[in-house]
Amino acid sequence: MRKIIFSLMSVISLFALVSCAKGDGDKDYGVEKVYIPQAMADGGISNVYNVPSGEGEYTYNFAIEAETVEVFLGVMRSGKQAGQAFSVDVVVNDETSAAQAAKLGAEVMDASIYTLPEKVSVAAGSNSKTFHLSLNKAALKAQAGKKLVLCVGLANCTAYEINPKAAEVTVLVNVDALNL
Repeated sequence: MRKIIFSLMSVISLFALVSCAKGDGDKDYGVEKVYIPQAMADGGISNVYNVPSGEGEYTYNFAIEAETVEVFLGVMRSGKQAGQAFSVDVVVNDETSAAQAAKLGAEVMDASIYTLPEKVSVAAGSNSKTFHLSLNKAALKAQAGKKLVLCVGLANCTAYEINPKAAEVTVLVNVDALNL
């Protein structure tokens, strides 16, 4: 009985090895959709992006400049295909910001505190581009002891469909944890 099982397993293993053609791992695959990768920071469960993301030099997702705090955000296109150039509008959702602030025990970030690019363009052959949510350092210091919320989203992509599950991220800034 052992010999039969061993022979059968050997034949199945041999078929499995030859069924994959060389280079199958390099073929184009996936659905091309545009999204904000930071919306997946918590596994896509709540789309909350904590700033800072933790304690220690390797968990910071922001940079402190002379007059601003630069929060790192991005636009990404899924799929492996070499893509064409595209652009997408960056928008703020005030309604969702208010709902998330209430849910998270925070306050909605005032428009005087931040700046965002209106549009992000991704070059042909690339699948991503980084952009920044720039926060006024002096205005943040005045918000000491608070957590601030801003919902940043994508709209009007010129070449691809936007992934609705990761098209918006709730940026949750813990002002005291920034150590300004």
